[in-house]
Amino acid sequence: MKVLVTGGSGIVGHYVINELIKNNHEVVNADKVRWGTLSHSGTTFTAKADKALEMRNSWGKLPTFFEVDVTNYGQVISAMDGCEGVIHLAACPSAEYYTEEFVFNTNTTSMWNICRAAEQLGIKNVLLGSSYNAIGAMGTAARWGKKEVKDPKYFPIDQYQGTRSEDPYSVAKWIGEQVGDAFARRNPDMSIGSMRFNGMWDDDKFKELNKNPINDVWERCQGFWTYLHIKDAAIACRMAVENPKWKGHEKFFLNAKDTMITIETMKAIEIVYPKVEIRKKINAFESPLLINLAKEKFDWEPKYSWRDSIFS
Repeated sequence: MKVLVTGGSGIVGHYVINELIKNNHEVVNADKVRWGTLSHSGTTFTAKADKALEMRNSWGKLPTFFEVDVTNYGQVISAMDGCEGVIHLAACPSAEYYTEEFVFNTNTTSMWNICRAAEQLGIKNVLLGSSYNAIGAMGTAARWGKKEVKDPKYFPIDQYQGTRSEDPYSVAKWIGEQVGDAFARRNPDMSIGSMRFNGMWDDDKFKELNKNPINDVWERCQGFWTYLHIKDAAIACRMAVENPKWKGHEKFFLNAKDTMITIETMKAIEIVYPKVEIRKKINAFESPLLINLAKEKFDWEPKYSWRDSIFS
């Protein structure tokens, strides 16, 4: 396939492009930032830029690049022309270094532009870079105290859960998913997937956690103690754009099968979320965010856990 990757100049973009190239796909990178050091990427605190840059050595040559502002519709549709699939990663990665209005406008407008351009060009496979923040997780929790939580409706959490989002990044992700719903209603033959990424950690981050496990149940409790290896994220994008087994719009939680803490999940929920309805018992250290939909719709399961011996 010929696949447009927006935000390919960032760290996550490099992992996704690497996965596509390894599987013989042609890539077009549409980004506001040209190929460089990746210092601009919002993922540098969870995945190192130098590891991503090393991937270029195996590519032979850099993929086609277009300097594109994803809030500019004309630039988006021009870059997308001739592609068969789209993986939209470009966004303001958080509200930390931007005004709230800029984050919201950029991230929502780009979602609309991607879906609209794909509709006009007849491209049916579209993946939108969403986040578990769409339901109100760590981004929103940055506004809260360490032990402040706002209950979800039930555990385990599936794609039908509502949102607790408050910050511009999280709200924009939620609204971006409503855009996906709208275009699926307009175009029932499209396969639109909101990829609810989570954490985006690399090998070094996994080794760090393996060496210093988290024993505090309140640590990252607002994110439901979940995480994801950046390689698993890239594999999910490749598999979903290659062979979507769904029509319409689906929202996929993408995280590891387990939690990042040493306390069993049901015990952690009992301490932090004692009033929340439990619809199904969660065994041992299993994640309270369900990932079964990704397995059902494009055969994806995460490969990596920080508990794996390779990270010790």
